[in-house]
Amino acid sequence: MVVIIMGGSIALCFSAPQEEEAEFSITGEVIGLSSYNQPKLDVDVSEVLSEDVPLGTLFRIETPTETFENAVLIIGYKGMFMFDLFVNVESDGKISVGCVGKLVEAEKGSSITLTKTGVSERYKETPCYNKGQSDSREDYPSDAVFANFYEVTGGTIASGIFYRSYSPYYDQATQPRSYYVNKLAEEAGIAFDIALSYSDKTIADAISKYEGYCLDLCKEGKYIAPSMGYLYFQQKEKTVAVLESIIDNDGPYLIHCNAGRDRTGFMVLLIQALCGCSVDEMKENEARAFQYLYGIETDSKEYRWVVECTYERNMYLIANPDKIPDIFEIDWEHIDTSSVDTYSAAYSYCTDYLELTEDQVDTLISKFTSAATV
Repeated sequence: MVVIIMGGSIALCFSAPQEEEAEFSITGEVIGLSSYNQPKLDVDVSEVLSEDVPLGTLFRIETPTETFENAVLIIGYKGMFMFDLFVNVESDGKISVGCVGKLVEAEKGSSITLTKTGVSERYKETPCYNKGQSDSREDYPSDAVFANFYEVTGGTIASGIFYRSYSPYYDQATQPRSYYVNKLAEEAGIAFDIALSYSDKTIADAISKYEGYCLDLCKEGKYIAPSMGYLYFQQKEKTVAVLESIIDNDGPYLIHCNAGRDRTGFMVLLIQALCGCSVDEMKENEARAFQYLYGIETDSKEYRWVVECTYERNMYLIANPDKIPDIFEIDWEHIDTSSVDTYSAAYSYCTDYLELTEDQVDTLISKFTSAATV
């Protein structure tokens, strides 16, 4: 194997894994936190990746207090979905461990052991689905696709009331998607911005540096920024704050996080289910963000895995909020939501789990009907 690290990028060359699995185990010390705020080890990429330990390898993670199974070896967080356990190659070539949706805890200076247990069949079918992502407008068929900007439709949702997108709050000189989000938001007449991954402080910082239609909305106070993290299912109060802000403000609404994918997908799915969207409508909406961002084709293997790992997982937790406290106990490869009454599940999620009143939920739903358009 050859490992090359240049300017934060890592290039890897290795052959296909052998039929007979080779044993591999390595122990590292926690030296700090990764970009996902999870344990980062003093283990270098060259100590892990090889012909016998390729990307997609499954590991057992053993911390001083817990053991986690089926963590997938990835690079730059590419090829993972919400609630996946991972062993990741960071941009500096160090190894981190974690889970997208819950923290793996280990104190600085403690030891973590990684033991190879197999190879992920899913990863083999969808290797680095986002490896070809480009930040150039010329590589996309339209402004909307480039900006991951599209209308949420289906069920009783009125035309022109609900949209989702990439973040409009980046420096447009370095992330041109933000320019097109602002442009399309103005064309759609967005009246209220739901900036899931932002806080009031980061919005104020963006206002001080950048210009744009959505920033003008923020200046007028027509936004909410709940600072919702990747642990969104454990952040009930932030979900409630978003839904109450919709109740208190008229649309059209724009909802986004950073890329407009995971956190955005969850919030959109909950609202779609409340508005009586069909399963097919909700699946298509979940998958479209991945299609826009990464060029995934409908009915491809990648498309199937996107649906199973986004719609299925989010809907499972909406229907089974009692499972939220410990998502590590869920066998994500074998969940089944085919019998879920999605409207009833979403309604109960709001009233029983989020503790909204029925009047609040009914008002929320009404905000997305034709009577709520402006």
